[in-house]
Amino acid sequence: MSDTNRPDTRIAGAGTVSGGTYGEVMIAGAGTVRGDVDCLAFKVGGVADVQGTLTAQTITVGGSASFMGDVKGTDVVFSGNADVHGALSAESLKISGVARIDGAVSAPRIDIRGTTKIGGDCEAETFDAQGVFSVGGLLNAGVVTIKLYGGCDAHDIGGETIDVRLAQPWVFLPFMGDRNLTADAIEGDTIYLESTRAKVVRGANVTIGEGCTIDLVEYTGTLTGSAGVVASRKVTNPTA
Repeated sequence: MSDTNRPDTRIAGAGTVSGGTYGEVMIAGAGTVRGDVDCLAFKVGGVADVQGTLTAQTITVGGSASFMGDVKGTDVVFSGNADVHGALSAESLKISGVARIDGAVSAPRIDIRGTTKIGGDCEAETFDAQGVFSVGGLLNAGVVTIKLYGGCDAHDIGGETIDVRLAQPWVFLPFMGDRNLTADAIEGDTIYLESTRAKVVRGANVTIGEGCTIDLVEYTGTLTGSAGVVASRKVTNPTA
């Protein structure tokens, strides 16, 4: 179906629509979508229950939405409350509200300014977090930038450049409690860490800042700072 032949659908009060192919799906009240949906734009300002998979160019959740299947979009913005019971893939993912994703997440660019829980792996080219997040599997990105406004954790973290810093104390902190990053293993080329707890850190050039507790640091280039490091060793790469 061509884009011009896609009908729009809107729920302003309480209602139900069937899955299918649409132009714009707008839910401003309390709406249920029964089945898989393929649309150009999916917008939620109220409460939505999507009982299938969702494929859309733009997905905007400003209210509350639950997705029973996978979510695939070009530009995905969660500024409200979103529950995804499958996997999520996008070109750009921005979370300033609360998001819970049971499966894996894949997007070239991920920006987190709210609270995010990911059950599986998280894959990106750029991962920029200035909120609270939890990744049940591997967080892997070319560039990982984390400002700690609250407690964050991932099973493992991998990337080319990894930069973890405690948010400045003068910044208003909406998240309370422990402000540390926790991971089993952190591996990258250039690594800078503050307020990080890890079993092992491996990298070429590693800098350990304040507030870290790390069992082992392995490095091939330089190690700057050692406070909170139980053991460290320089690893010589084998000659080709």
